Amino acid sequence: MINLLRMDLYRFTRNKIMYLLLLLFCAFQIFGIYMMKQYAQPVGGRPLLSSLTESEFIQLVISQPPSWMLIYIAVFTIYFYMSEWNSGFHKNYISMRQARIHSVFSKMAILALFVAMLFLILLIADGIGRRLFMGQTDLGDLGMLITLLASQFLLHWAFSLLVLCISMMTKNLLISLSAGFVLALNVIGMVLGALENQFTGTHLTQYLLINTLVRVKDLGSTADLIHTFGVAVAAILILSYLAVRYKIREDLN
Repeated sequence: MINLLRMDLYRFTRNKIMYLLLLLFCAFQIFGIYMMKQYAQPVGGRPLLSSLTESEFIQLVISQPPSWMLIYIAVFTIYFYMSEWNSGFHKNYISMRQARIHSVFSKMAILALFVAMLFLILLIADGIGRRLFMGQTDLGDLGMLITLLASQFLLHWAFSLLVLCISMMTKNLLISLSAGFVLALNVIGMVLGALENQFTGTHLTQYLLINTLVRVKDLGSTADLIHTFGVAVAAILILSYLAVRYKIREDLN
């Protein structure tokens, strides 16, 4: 496990695509804040965006389709997994059952690290962009911000595991990217939600991973917190199990 994690960390730290994605995300996040400022509508003589706390602003950004964070996560996840698969390195350990399991956990740890770095870049870019274009910005309640970041980290990590499962099962770059973009756009969630409202009137689709991720949450509501963390943890456990089971049964080739 340690050796596989070291090798994945080595590939991660020397992955030019990873640094490029983080740089592009930071640049486009700052540019997006500039554009949001240009078209912001004042409310009561005060610009709406500048009155938001950091946690409110992050929720606003994440809830707007398409979710650019999900697109960056999908691209990195697919590239990181497929680069190992295409190089044939997996054949060095795939004959060993424990090594297969450890390889999945190693990929999960790397994806968690990338998602954490993405959120760190988000905070840095927001701090730069909002200070440059909106003047003073309110960080808001620190406890609320930490709760939001923790919940969104788990949800985005779960999304990366979903894309990882798709990449493992398809082993096809084009199919995986297409699925990643469809999921990031939440096409499936919106279609299922519309059908649900039209024919059943239930609200089960609110518990889908992407629907939970993009929904603006009341961080002071216990029910909302249980919903958010419950969906995130359940998705991580289920997707981890599926990834490990598939890797164990994967054919040698």
